[in-house]
Amino acid sequence: MALNKLSACPPTPRNAAFFTQPFILLMHLTRRLLSAAKPLISIEQSLFEKRAVYEAGIRRKEYVFPNRISHFEAYKPNSSTSGSTNPHFWAVTGPRKSDFLSIVAGKYVPEPATGRKYSILPHERIQFLNFRESSGLDKVHLSARYESFSSKADHELTDDVNSVRNYVTGANNYNSKTSASVSDELTNMLLEMFNLTHLAKKWINSLSNGQMRRARIARSLINKPDMLVIDDPFLGLDPEATELVCASLAKVANELHTSVILGLRVQDDVPDWIGHMAFVNDDGLALAGARDKVEENLDKFVKLQTVIHEKNERDHAHQWRQIDQSVLQNEKCHVQFQNASVVYKGLPVLQNFNWCIPRGSRWRILGNNGTGKTTILSLITADHPQSWKSVLSIDGVLRKSGSGANFFDVNNAIGMSSPELHALVPTSKTMMEIILNGLVKDVGNSNFLYKPKEPIELPKSMERFQDRLSIYGDVPFGELSVTDQKLALFLRAVIKNPSLLILDEAFSCMDDEDVMVQCHRFIEQELQDCTVLTIGHIDWEVAPHDYVLKLTGDVHRSYQIWAKKS
Repeated sequence: MALNKLSACPPTPRNAAFFTQPFILLMHLTRRLLSAAKPLISIEQSLFEKRAVYEAGIRRKEYVFPNRISHFEAYKPNSSTSGSTNPHFWAVTGPRKSDFLSIVAGKYVPEPATGRKYSILPHERIQFLNFRESSGLDKVHLSARYESFSSKADHELTDDVNSVRNYVTGANNYNSKTSASVSDELTNMLLEMFNLTHLAKKWINSLSNGQMRRARIARSLINKPDMLVIDDPFLGLDPEATELVCASLAKVANELHTSVILGLRVQDDVPDWIGHMAFVNDDGLALAGARDKVEENLDKFVKLQTVIHEKNERDHAHQWRQIDQSVLQNEKCHVQFQNASVVYKGLPVLQNFNWCIPRGSRWRILGNNGTGKTTILSLITADHPQSWKSVLSIDGVLRKSGSGANFFDVNNAIGMSSPELHALVPTSKTMMEIILNGLVKDVGNSNFLYKPKEPIELPKSMERFQDRLSIYGDVPFGELSVTDQKLALFLRAVIKNPSLLILDEAFSCMDDEDVMVQCHRFIEQELQDCTVLTIGHIDWEVAPHDYVLKLTGDVHRSYQIWAKKS
């Protein structure tokens, strides 16, 4: 009885503080030391089941990789382990890197069940970003996106639930438990690190592709995760933004004690702060360990890829000269902008913009994220509401309301591949269904639901891709590699034999550079009369071109035109 009475008596506040505070500090210290000593993730001698297939009533397992992953682990960085050799920051490369990152992030069932262990709950403390997939926003048509933005009043944008700041903190999600616990100090730090402070009050759907990716990375860090896994972190970023994101990831990872695992292509530069690397091919995890050791042995796996890449870089090395736009006025303009201006709430995106695109010419549109590249393309494709306000002409005919042309007429003549379209593709549609969908008229480029009424064979010009299509043609889009997803969208764009081809980051993130080169050759050899407009931040990813439209992004929205030196 005495013991019961004693335990039921609350201690005095003074005693509570005396005994409780050291105990709590000890618990925190113990937890931190344990998290430093134990790996966040450990994979040992494990297969990973992709699906179960039933043949003649017999269950057969399909595995992600045929070989077991022998050993992989990652640790949480903090001050007590900063000088250790434990792997905190990884770069994973190779043709099957994305599948391996999915395994690390908790996807697929390990065999044996103990083959993959976490010291934390994956769904709570691991953030996995895959830029091949939707950004997490509503999948809206481009024109709806622009209409919604243009209809918002100034005061709505200032305190909008869908502002960039609220997106980063999670306050735009009514079911989110994040925003209430997020400190302003952390939010401001992330906004500043990823160059989003000046965009904090903007509507999230109004961001450019590159800006949106920076916002997604900031959002993934708002809960201070123990591990951040990002596939293709620099996809769609201009060189300046790439350097910023790279440096910011290193800084914030050390400050928040977050382990970072990046998925990079073989051709990509590996950040200096990455200490460990892994190479993943069709067999599984072929190499893993300290960066210098892996780099010593990597060449034997990627020798052919290196040869292809070096030749591709040489083929894209040209000298350029700036020209006056009047030089092009003597040509027959396929598309022409004359004194075009586009303004959002008093802020000019285009200002007195003049551009003649000669029929059959090949262009690269160049500029940092947010300079107006996608706006120009959306005006041409009639996705932008102001495209009907006499800002451009097609073959000398001014596009305006009541001219007789409509959205579907415009897009019947345009083939297109872009990140926005990529996000809209139904993942259950097969690669061949996506390609043949390009032949359906009067539905627009963003509608993937229809298929041709009659059976159709691929044109002979596409026979160069037949080997790949025979293997992956019946595979659902969501199960394709990023190379084959991009290839499907490219072939969908060109199968209609368009008079205008728009390639917005169409080849960004392709792992198999040989397939990319085949696409470039297809344009040169099979689409000689087609006008081509390309956006891409990496020189060797961009389709061959003769002209460059460079958007400077200054307050005057100035621009330059460059031509290839003969």
